[in-house]
Amino acid sequence: MLENGEFAVHTHRDPADAACAWRHLEENAFGTLFTSYEWLASWYEYVGRNRGIEAVIVVGEIDGEPAFLLPLAVMKSCGGALRLGRFLGDFHGNQNSGLWRRDVFAGIHGKSLRKTLLRIGREHNIDLFDLKYVPATMDERVHPLIDRHATESLNAVHAFALQPDFEALYKERRSASARKKLRVKEKKLAELGGLVWRKAADEETALHFLDTLIAQRSARQASQGIPNVFEPADVRSFLADQLKGAIRDHSEHVTIHALEAGGRIRATYLCGVQYGRYHAYTNSIDEDVAVHSPGDVLLNHVIADACRLGAHTFDFGLGAERYKTAWAEKEVLMDVEIPVTLKGHLAQRGIKQVRNLKRRIRNSPALWQLVRGMRKLKG
Repeated sequence: MLENGEFAVHTHRDPADAACAWRHLEENAFGTLFTSYEWLASWYEYVGRNRGIEAVIVVGEIDGEPAFLLPLAVMKSCGGALRLGRFLGDFHGNQNSGLWRRDVFAGIHGKSLRKTLLRIGREHNIDLFDLKYVPATMDERVHPLIDRHATESLNAVHAFALQPDFEALYKERRSASARKKLRVKEKKLAELGGLVWRKAADEETALHFLDTLIAQRSARQASQGIPNVFEPADVRSFLADQLKGAIRDHSEHVTIHALEAGGRIRATYLCGVQYGRYHAYTNSIDEDVAVHSPGDVLLNHVIADACRLGAHTFDFGLGAERYKTAWAEKEVLMDVEIPVTLKGHLAQRGIKQVRNLKRRIRNSPALWQLVRGMRKLKG
């Protein structure tokens, strides 16, 4: 057990260089799917490296053994004039926890960690660490990165506890009227013929489901004036690599589900599981049958699958959409900014002002409706 908060730190410029320590930590750590080596090494290979993002993998050691890992990156902003320290792959993840060895987690001091990051920032010419979506707590303790300067993130994740019996869970979480309404919608979908849930078990099926997910999301988000972050070819290659690797290894690390009816895919869900936490990562629906809620019908199958796998928590990821709040409770995330240079201090002020403005807009039904209307017009 660590008592004095002291640790040594090493940094690596490529995830592969930290693979040994990373995998060793994963055997007994707190973390998420989005801090796993398989996820981030693949993301950097297919997305980050080609976009000019510099990896800075921070490995903390205690008595010569890996104790924690922060997968960070340097991204340029303001035309290259500002260098930001971010979590690696943060804009294709949902929450950024880092990896923390269970037996020493409670003894890692936030002040020591902050001093270490300031030193790393100076060594890598970072102006500001802008660390978004950090879990407020882990293992019922305040996350080591959180201090009194941290602010609540604009978005939270929604999650709930699972149990082995899905039917009992369904009755516990959803009202009788909600269950009845969904049965009626499911019957409407069944009238199209061939209503079936499928979980991809081979590469060809998985990639077909993935391409459908991307196409359906692009169509829906274009109508709302919102870009689809999964549409670029490099992101598609990254997700394809995750699916192919999991199928090759007979793993549930990343999976993709689909609901079919009338000879077409009507909804998809891309998911993953790590440390017993089942992540419902991203989904899509066929707009032609949106009135029959194919996403909700598929979601029941996905949650039932998570129950069968023995996962302890179902995590919807970022956002407060109706289908998430109907099942789950809010889990607060925090944003942490650590300025290193004068430019970093100035940038921090600007970032806080922008986020406060976004928060005010989100908290005002009239303003938020106006923004959504403008997006639709743009779409």
